[in-house]
Amino acid sequence: MMKQIKAADLCSEMEQKLMELQYSDDSMRRYRKVFREFSEYAGGCDYSQSRGTDFLVWKFHQLGGFVTGGEHSKNEMYYFRAIRSLAEYYNFGILFRRHDFYGEIVWPESFKEATEGFLRVQVEYGCSHSQYERCKAIIKDLILFLDSASVHNLNGITSELISRFVTTMVGLAPITIAARLSALRQYFKYAYLNKFTDKPIAVYLPHPPQRVRTKLPTVWTENQIESLIDSVDTTTSVGKRDYAIILLGARLGLRISDILSLALGDIDRDNKLISIVQGKTREPLTLPLPTDAGWAIIDYLRNGRPVTGYSNVFVVHNAPYAGCPFKSTLRSNLSKILKRANIPVDKTKRCGWHSLRHSLATNLLQNNVEVSTISDILGHSDPQIARHYLRVDMKGLSKCMLEVEVMDYVKE
Repeated sequence: MMKQIKAADLCSEMEQKLMELQYSDDSMRRYRKVFREFSEYAGGCDYSQSRGTDFLVWKFHQLGGFVTGGEHSKNEMYYFRAIRSLAEYYNFGILFRRHDFYGEIVWPESFKEATEGFLRVQVEYGCSHSQYERCKAIIKDLILFLDSASVHNLNGITSELISRFVTTMVGLAPITIAARLSALRQYFKYAYLNKFTDKPIAVYLPHPPQRVRTKLPTVWTENQIESLIDSVDTTTSVGKRDYAIILLGARLGLRISDILSLALGDIDRDNKLISIVQGKTREPLTLPLPTDAGWAIIDYLRNGRPVTGYSNVFVVHNAPYAGCPFKSTLRSNLSKILKRANIPVDKTKRCGWHSLRHSLATNLLQNNVEVSTISDILGHSDPQIARHYLRVDMKGLSKCMLEVEVMDYVKE
């Protein structure tokens, strides 16, 4: 049984929470407008997610349909955002400011023991931080979906509900869908084996076809990388942050997750070193801090970073400044910088932050750096992984082809 609270009271609680998080005056004005209208719509009734959904349908029917562009689109976006935020706050007692928000979720009582037990087992088996967060995110989305269907425990899940939930993933990349289904399958198996549900829900999940990555990774030339670096606007605080992040990715090949996890204590300024434990492999990695990246970090800490007690070097630039930058925002910022640098982007390829890592490895390979050295720089758990970058080293591929031709000739 879910908790009971009047819709108006939940809106008041939510408004107070937004003020504590120092939302801007403009955002507060928009949220208050939605909360006021929703409270009037609900009257004296208790809150439920289905009531919030009914309110949205009623509101957009009044407006004559959905508007996805133009001057009214931002106002309508706030209706979606405010009602979704109410559902998340009602269910989990926390505000997810973005989908990649890292925070401590208070799981609904009927899911609490099973979910916390499952996540604890994941940690004990050594799953990475990113995998842990992905599991939390998909379980959170599942609980929100079940709540919208008035299902408040695992035993209420049916094959029809699972089918409907899977359809909400339409539009995501196949590899993302496969990862989400895998996390859910593990969750349901854990719940069944530990008697949190009396039916094997995992059998309702479809098995996505196995896909092999056939696309070449995006790689920028050394000149393009320098052009990208020079095109960052370092006159703004966000620009100073993104400039330092780009240099760490381009010069050291660090994964974006490791850059965002970089703590102030991980930097040895006296010896100009960075020491981290990689999130993906859980292996320690120590690298020299390049001069330009070092000065970029200093400039950001002195002149760009908001005042906050958060221990990581790079922080989000909206109040209360207690969290890592959002990956979605960083991807958008990188796209803008690429455009400013007049670097052509192949829309059929992914051109995210990982392209800096691919570019460093490939450019080092083309400069005759040993594969084993590249592997050490990138912090691979297996040196053979670095050979993946031969796929985009056309000179290396040509050399391999010539060697094969000679060997065949000798055999004859």
